[in-house]
Amino acid sequence: MIAEQIEEDARRLDEIIAGLNREANEHKRSRDDFHEKASLLADKRDKLQRKARSLSSEAAVYKERRDEANLTAKECRARRDEWNDRVARMRASGGLGDIGEGKSQANSWHQKATKASEESNLAHTKMHQLYEEADRLREQAQTCHEQFLDCKRAADAEHARYIDAVRRIEKVRDNLPD
Repeated sequence: MIAEQIEEDARRLDEIIAGLNREANEHKRSRDDFHEKASLLADKRDKLQRKARSLSSEAAVYKERRDEANLTAKECRARRDEWNDRVARMRASGGLGDIGEGKSQANSWHQKATKASEESNLAHTKMHQLYEEADRLREQAQTCHEQFLDCKRAADAEHARYIDAVRRIEKVRDNLPD
């Protein structure tokens, strides 16, 4: 009778330990799955951030081109205005000087200013597109980072549950007679 009771108690303890082992293993698998997802999200986040930095660098080149073209356009407009002023002074002085040459020079500088302005606008448009794309990628990277943090927290929670299950197994084993 006592032997049967001992065998029954041993079977129940084996079942309890087996159940706790299954629970611990499930928490361990879940933890590892969350770590794997976190790793994938971190890789994706890092890739998006690198691409965003690359686009921002490219946009900075277009910004420099835009600024140079704006400066050129400003200088060309100043030269055009100088020639227009010369033509006006020639007319005011009764036509002394080559008004045709003055108009030609003013027109030439005007065309250069127009061309530089167009180049500036094109560079500005491209720069703006690149910055917008970089911002979009940064937003995606931020979303990945938030998901990464969620996975890390979930993995930590699963790890705590795993440790708890292992400690319960140890507690059961520690209470067994030798």
